[in-house]
Amino acid sequence: MRTDQQFPSQPLRMKDWGRRLFPRSEPAAGRMLAMIGGLAIAFVLLTADATRADGYTFDTGDVLRVTVIGEESYPLEVVVDDRGSISLPMLGDIQARALTTVALSQAIQRAFQQQKLILEPFVKVEIGQYRPFFISGTVAHPGSYPFQPGITVRHALAIAGGFRATAVGNMEPALQIADLRSARAGLAIEEYRLKIRLARLQAESRGDKSFVAPADPPVEFGGHLIADIIASEQAQLDARLAAYRDDISFLEISVDRARKEADMVAATRKEREKTANIQLEELQSARSLREKGLITNSNVMTAERAHTSYRAELAQTELQQEQAQQAMLNSESELRKKKQSYEMDLISQTQDTQVDLGKIQSQIRYVADKLLFIFTYGEQRTFDDLQGSVKISIFRRDQKAAHDIVADENTEVRAGDVLEVSIVANKGFYAPDTSGTIVAPNAEGPALQPSIIGQ
Repeated sequence: MRTDQQFPSQPLRMKDWGRRLFPRSEPAAGRMLAMIGGLAIAFVLLTADATRADGYTFDTGDVLRVTVIGEESYPLEVVVDDRGSISLPMLGDIQARALTTVALSQAIQRAFQQQKLILEPFVKVEIGQYRPFFISGTVAHPGSYPFQPGITVRHALAIAGGFRATAVGNMEPALQIADLRSARAGLAIEEYRLKIRLARLQAESRGDKSFVAPADPPVEFGGHLIADIIASEQAQLDARLAAYRDDISFLEISVDRARKEADMVAATRKEREKTANIQLEELQSARSLREKGLITNSNVMTAERAHTSYRAELAQTELQQEQAQQAMLNSESELRKKKQSYEMDLISQTQDTQVDLGKIQSQIRYVADKLLFIFTYGEQRTFDDLQGSVKISIFRRDQKAAHDIVADENTEVRAGDVLEVSIVANKGFYAPDTSGTIVAPNAEGPALQPSIIGQ
């Protein structure tokens, strides 16, 4: 335990520490203290030179060992947190991200001096454990691994167990080939079925009563299966066209009936308008005769009642005409909506079928590439065996930004790097030729025979 007599509350210089440690020092003790101080300074300078040589900077996950000579709270190990800081006794949080051992040592020294805890502190920072690097993709054991200075991508792959380019679990390539051939056959059948549906939809959009099936059925199909699929699509075409024609015919009849009714009401209105005009002329003539005393007032009143009755009937006819015209417009609108709905449904089904067909064809290409790759590379896992087919990307973050790096086997790995390893088949997609041989466009080397990766 410290005592006030041994360690005063005021900060001490190095010579004061010497007097406290050697209260009755002889000249030899002074020389020993000078030698210890010189060694400490030399150690710091040597550490600075070494650190400048490697240039390693700290980041989240690094474990650091901090030593402060003369302080019993030290040495201790601290972890750089997600903020890039470390927490030290007496000082609190110190920023460590992007600093080297020398730079962090100097930062801690300045903190002691600024807070007037130690005027001439001697601080040593060492790396207790580097933050890990990460590797994923086509390797045997993806995950995080402890970093060691100087390792390259080749070393990292060795640590992760090497390439695992084609195996799923521990499945043998021969079993994978069998499974992929089966998957490819199923996809080919689905592709042809979608092609037949697309041909039917295109014929329906043109109003044709039949369609022509694609001329390239896969070898996985039997003759009866092709006939069944075509017959099913033809039945759908017949049923949809018949239902559409019935709906359109009914709506066209409704429109025609509404139009005739509107014409009849319009003709009735015209006749009643003529009659009302004649009645009006007779009423005006009766009024003129009454003024001359040629007819009585009762005759005029009779003519007025008749004219009022005709005007009421004319107003009723005008209302009926408006209703008939509205009914005709509604029928015409229903007919247009039916045609538009049918066309939109055809467009939607066609687009959905085209999208599904594109997805199936993409899956077929993927399975074909995988088959080609497995057949070509098998279980080979070295850079030499997979020359030209390995893609390695490194995601690296520094204090300014994060960026991707395209790497090779000799690229140096840094702490915190994320390595993504992928195998790219460099022989392209399958393409059937007229001879039935499955070839790889723009590829070097022999084509693969259907007996190997075919049906």
